[in-house]
Amino acid sequence: MHLLNPFRMNDWDNRTFFWAFQAFQVAFVAVVCLSLVGYHIPIAREVLALLYLTFLPGLLVLKALRLHNLGTVETTLYSVGLSLAVLMLTGLAANVVYPLIGYARPFSFAILFITIVAVVQVLFYLALVRDREYAGASSAGAEISIPPPAAPLLALLPFFAIIGTHLRNEYHMVTLLFLLLVLLAVIGLAVGFDRLIPPSCYPLAVYAIALSLLYHTSLISEYIWGYDIHHELHLINSVLVPGLWDMTIPYNTNGMLSIVALVPIYSLICDLDPVWVLKIIYPLIFALVPLGVYRAVEKQTNAKVGFLSAFFFVSFFTFYTEMISLARQQIAELFLVLTILVLIDKSMARSSRAFLMVTFGFAMIVSHYGLSYIYLFSLVPAWLLLILPEHLPSRIKGMLRGIPDALAHDPLAPGGAAPRPEVRTLVLPYILVFAILTYLWYSTVAEGTAFATIAGIGDKIWTTLFIQTHSATPAQGMQILTGQSATPLHSLAKVVHIATQGLIAVGLLAALAKRGRWRIEPEYLAVSLVFLLINVAGIVVPFFASSLNTSRLYHITLLLLAPFAIIGGITLYEAVAGRLRAISAVPFMGTAYQALSLFFVVFLLFNSGVIYQVVGDSPTSMALETTGDKPVFNGKEVQGARWLLSEGNQRPIYVDGMRWWLLLGFDPGHQRYLPANASLIEPNSYTYFGTYNLVREDIRLEAQKNTVTTAMYVDAGLFVENQNRIYDNAGSAVYYR
Repeated sequence: MHLLNPFRMNDWDNRTFFWAFQAFQVAFVAVVCLSLVGYHIPIAREVLALLYLTFLPGLLVLKALRLHNLGTVETTLYSVGLSLAVLMLTGLAANVVYPLIGYARPFSFAILFITIVAVVQVLFYLALVRDREYAGASSAGAEISIPPPAAPLLALLPFFAIIGTHLRNEYHMVTLLFLLLVLLAVIGLAVGFDRLIPPSCYPLAVYAIALSLLYHTSLISEYIWGYDIHHELHLINSVLVPGLWDMTIPYNTNGMLSIVALVPIYSLICDLDPVWVLKIIYPLIFALVPLGVYRAVEKQTNAKVGFLSAFFFVSFFTFYTEMISLARQQIAELFLVLTILVLIDKSMARSSRAFLMVTFGFAMIVSHYGLSYIYLFSLVPAWLLLILPEHLPSRIKGMLRGIPDALAHDPLAPGGAAPRPEVRTLVLPYILVFAILTYLWYSTVAEGTAFATIAGIGDKIWTTLFIQTHSATPAQGMQILTGQSATPLHSLAKVVHIATQGLIAVGLLAALAKRGRWRIEPEYLAVSLVFLLINVAGIVVPFFASSLNTSRLYHITLLLLAPFAIIGGITLYEAVAGRLRAISAVPFMGTAYQALSLFFVVFLLFNSGVIYQVVGDSPTSMALETTGDKPVFNGKEVQGARWLLSEGNQRPIYVDGMRWWLLLGFDPGHQRYLPANASLIEPNSYTYFGTYNLVREDIRLEAQKNTVTTAMYVDAGLFVENQNRIYDNAGSAVYYR
């Protein structure tokens, strides 16, 4: 019996595709209608709506573009990316058009449901018309093969994370989460040592590891946790409550459709609180980013290099800590990875490639301004790197030809023994279109605040470097590198991090020098070189990295630079092995892949906090450490914040540096930081305390020193003297002065 692969529906014959699509859509509409009349089937609406929104629109676009035989991984990635783009554009169009024809609440369930179903039906019609001559895949590629024995275990990994976080939230037990992280490390070793997990399972392993790491932190608490995500939630509710997106609110994030359109759509159609959309659905989507990294690297090298690159990418702590608090960047990174995949695909038709690159580029622009700016500013120098050798003056070319090996080969030219016609995918028209779309969107939406922000950062950098040179502010990255670590073990972890950057530099040089072996596409190499320079700028240029945080900047650059750490590791290993022939006799060092898997497993154990937790050395894990002061808030703290904001009366609310983020999610207009001098608290104001403040009797005071935030804890009692406690639920308290 042969089962068709549902992830490759666009490769099915048209008749099978037609009936399968209609059956799924009828089931989805029926379940939604049943829930509206009171017959709620547990989980059915949520699952069907998730699949309908996340996959079907993109599959229809792929079919309309007549893109087939892409493989399961690429078909899935492109389908999800195109679906998200369709949803965001649908939300934007609804918000603009419906008020003009009398519908004041375009972001309400009824009108949005009808609109999305209508859009999908139009795409369905276009797909069948444009692809009417397609007869189906000629091979068994569209069929499901028997999964290897390791597949069920890999598929269960995210469920271990779900159960582990439940035990942590309810009983403060972290044993299962600890075992999960150890198991993920073992899987990394198993791949390096060619045990248990065959290459056919690598994509599933990458996705399962990524989703497990995301869920082991995102599902902490029953409320969102982190920093920026609270403001994102506030903007989401500012759309859901009135049913309309006010695109004039002057916040950078208010111009991001990944927040103000995509989350409300998922919330309304799936009938989920937006908190759970951010905690469950967004990690499901974001876990596709390392899968895209794997596929992009695998296409240019091999499956093992692809797996280790993705493993390195997800092991860096920003992936499953800071990014949990940045929903808009999660979506934007998916579009960046998809753009990279299209960029290196030289076999795709030019029209399809252009459509996908512009679509993913625009979707990135409306998802996250910071990532879009970084990508835009990397395109021009990357393009110059590609075309400069072709446009050198003949005199200079002649002089260079007199130098041995000069211009003997272009280091950015395609590798491989057999020459092939050059296909340029990074072209000037694309860069101009991306730049124009960036300018138009950021200068008009949300009062142009996203455009003003980048101008302000540039002005700070220029002033510091060229005007106030006598009092130059050290860059955040440099302060982190030169700062004193908390303990010797943390110093060792810093050395491991620096070593990864050294491997990246070596790998880039090796990829340029040995183009015949490392067949990295020239466009990928050019953008990677610029990303390496961006990393260096984050260390030496004031205000450059601090605008995003150094760790986030490094995380972003790893989207392209991760494989060069693997290439660099292989190059160094082979250089050492060439001098020390006996190295193969050393345990666990039989091949470069074994040595690298061991190194990156250690990297994961440091980043996830497992090592610190075992030895009790200043634990850092968000999941394993349950007693420290973190931006993680319990139900009583949320309840107290809701009560306070409902009473409100537009009076100032004083709160410490950590609880400030919680109140930001309810109303960003009234909270203020507690001052170092308690006497400066205004009369007729409130002071909010969370659980940590009440139990530890401490408050967190923060100060900005150069580009680094410093914090200190002081006695909480000093700030509530002569104040009346007007609310107390044993987890949070409110005082009035």
